[in-house]
Amino acid sequence: MQGYLLVQPKGYKAKSGGLKAGTNYTEEDYKKQVKTNIETQAVINQVVGFITSHNYKDFPTVVALVEDATDQLGFAKEAKAKAEAAAAKKDWNNAMLWANQWWQYQVKTADLGLRAKTYLEEHGAKKVK
Repeated sequence: MQGYLLVQPKGYKAKSGGLKAGTNYTEEDYKKQVKTNIETQAVINQVVGFITSHNYKDFPTVVALVEDATDQLGFAKEAKAKAEAAAAKKDWNNAMLWANQWWQYQVKTADLGLRAKTYLEEHGAKKVK
């Protein structure tokens, strides 16, 4: 046997209409997100350039951060492929959702990279030739 208890404020009246439809994304929304992703990747590339131009392999903490960041970027690549596949089908809702997921992985990557960069700066990393 199963029962339900519904608690409502005194005088509450339910509104008609039920659930609202979700957001419908457009090609323009998708293109705007992709632009953001490309700009985010440029920042990631700059941070990677800094890290790899220093003796980061001498710092186990940074090596671990770089490994995690590399994993996150791999997930971003998969999400990007799914976004592009949905966009090719003009399925803008799924394209937008996957593009946003792609960006989320990039944000994680950037965070890890910036922490690695800061660690190197604070612990006397040397630029390699």
